[in-house]
Amino acid sequence: MARYAKNTTVPVARSKQKIEELLVSYGIEESFSGRSPRGDGIGWKYKGKVYKMNVPIPPRDGKTEKQYEQELRQRWRILFMSMKMKFEEIDAGVISFEDQFLAQMCLPDGSTVADFMKLPENITRLEKTKMPKLLSGNCK
Repeated sequence: MARYAKNTTVPVARSKQKIEELLVSYGIEESFSGRSPRGDGIGWKYKGKVYKMNVPIPPRDGKTEKQYEQELRQRWRILFMSMKMKFEEIDAGVISFEDQFLAQMCLPDGSTVADFMKLPENITRLEKTKMPKLLSGNCK
């Protein structure tokens, strides 16, 4: 189990609210949060593109309800802090918004760039391709 926020008492609803406030503070006007059997998630629209981040539902694995709820609170708190740092990096000019959130950008079928890159045929292509040398300064 992750160490950060393992004892947080911040309710999931409060972490979701803070994420929404964070998105608004960075000029994102459209956002959503949702729940499905696969997990919880958030999404937003920026410059005409949709982005989404999933929060997998933790397995019950014999946990008490209190332990399960604690893990949910922890996951949402981690997501909030992660997003806060990502936006700080963007704001400081360390990385562009597009580079920071490329993996979470949605494709026309609703999947993300990360989902697409994990497809077996894409993994195979990458494994067969000569990759650039580390720190060569040229990724072409």
